[in-house]
Amino acid sequence: MAIESNSICEKYTEVDRISNLPDPLICHILSFLPTKQSVATSTLLTRWKPLWTMVPALDFEDTDKPNPRYHGNKNRMTFIHFVCGVLAVRKPVPLKIFRLQLISPNHSIHFHVRAWIYYAMGHGVEELDLKLFLWRPFELPLNVLRCKSIENLTLYGTILLNCRPESVCLPNVKHLRLLKVKYANEDSFHSLLTGSPHLQKLSVWSVQQDNTMTLNICHPTVEWLSTINEAKDRRFKLKINVPNLKFLSLVDSLYQFDLRNNVVKVTFDLFEHEQQANDPENYSHLFRPLADAQTLTLQYVKSPCFDFSLPMFNNLRSLQLQVRCCQWHLLPNLLESAPNLVNLIINKEDAERPHELSWTEPLHVPKCLELRIRRISLLQFRSLEHEVELIKYILKNAKVLERMDILNGLSDLEESLHIFKIISELPRGSSACKLFLLND
Repeated sequence: MAIESNSICEKYTEVDRISNLPDPLICHILSFLPTKQSVATSTLLTRWKPLWTMVPALDFEDTDKPNPRYHGNKNRMTFIHFVCGVLAVRKPVPLKIFRLQLISPNHSIHFHVRAWIYYAMGHGVEELDLKLFLWRPFELPLNVLRCKSIENLTLYGTILLNCRPESVCLPNVKHLRLLKVKYANEDSFHSLLTGSPHLQKLSVWSVQQDNTMTLNICHPTVEWLSTINEAKDRRFKLKINVPNLKFLSLVDSLYQFDLRNNVVKVTFDLFEHEQQANDPENYSHLFRPLADAQTLTLQYVKSPCFDFSLPMFNNLRSLQLQVRCCQWHLLPNLLESAPNLVNLIINKEDAERPHELSWTEPLHVPKCLELRIRRISLLQFRSLEHEVELIKYILKNAKVLERMDILNGLSDLEESLHIFKIISELPRGSSACKLFLLND
């Protein structure tokens, strides 16, 4: 038995190559763990005991719902003591990442959060990520808005931004996320953008209670923009004037936005709003700002009304249509309006739900289908009759199609082979077309 035990120890020693790595490399590996787990590694071996104190990332999370028996105090104080203890014994090494996720009704927590943020800034933090859900809004210290070491800044939750142009100087911030935060006034949002002259990526999540009626996103260097609008007030409007924009993601329940520049890639989630569901002009207005996109991803919950005119998408090369319940009646309109389309993806979501609509052939074949489209991907397709009719129409009229991928999402091999047999026997307008049937 002793011999067997020794052999196991020798085998473990041979396998434990991580402990032989240089300290900086081990610290880099530990930086991907939450701080609680990083601290726990100190119990592994004597070799590991001091390493967590030199990790260049701190990730604190306390998102458990407070226990009413203790009025939120006992659990919160345990977390406060842990964070303060970590910061007290941590080596004075540069800090690349500081993340804090916290749910707390504790009125005194603001003092501690402010102290932790000052610690991060004092150690040259490059990525500051705050997700706070507190009893009352936490007013972000103005020193954060003048911290020259920050490159990535994420503010999420009950955080109040109260700033003026002269109070913001973030020369190195390249990625900014403002998610469900509250602004003291509309000037605070504008000041934050103005004070970040080298911003490249911006994410904004607007809610009804953020004290803004107009969100004016105007910036000369932003290339990537993601916006979510949950405001229900019809007076709210999103204005976008970003001349170097290459990617845009819009999730908007009101459709009141103004886009003044060309975009390379647009992802737009169209959620039907009761006040404009039956008004064709609203849909026409909605698509006009997207006309110069080169890549468009369109998702909608219900088929919008079809008696409206689409703009010409002359630059559009790639289109992805994410639809539910086979509601692809917008597809012929989009193909007709995109004469230079090369790549088409149709993703049919909620495949198990009842199919309310089916495929109807357009009056004439769209130009892009005959002359341009070379690759088509159909996701979550089955052997339903109207699906086969759509595939039959595409294969027949796509004269330069090189490849069609069909992902059926079925685990039954026999049924998959049955689908492939049906589709492979359909006539093809392109002799170069190759057909691929894929399973999940």
